Amino acid sequence: MAKTITLSAGLTWPDVKNDFILRHDGLAIGRIRQDGGTWKWQITMPMTMPLWAHGTADSLEESKRAFAAAWGRLLNETSEERLERAWELERAVEARQQRRDAR
Repeated sequence: MAKTITLSAGLTWPDVKNDFILRHDGLAIGRIRQDGGTWKWQITMPMTMPLWAHGTADSLEESKRAFAAAWGRLLNETSEERLERAWELERAVEARQQRRDAR
């Protein structure tokens, strides 16, 4: 049975309605944003990304589907150890940003 992948999307900035940060298990893993008439999506993790980890689409829904497919592929093709190292770094970056924002 295939594992369910849960992604959540939230606006990058409250007053910008066409730019989204995507999260998996609470960690930022990507972005979808509108640039002119095109929607751009990309997986963003602190590791080297393959060429297929970003792209464009004509609509937000198409971008979401393309992102989800690429995310599933990344999870299937990347070792758990490598993913965990990237997530450890991502957690450290987010913790540093929270400390800085609290000052």
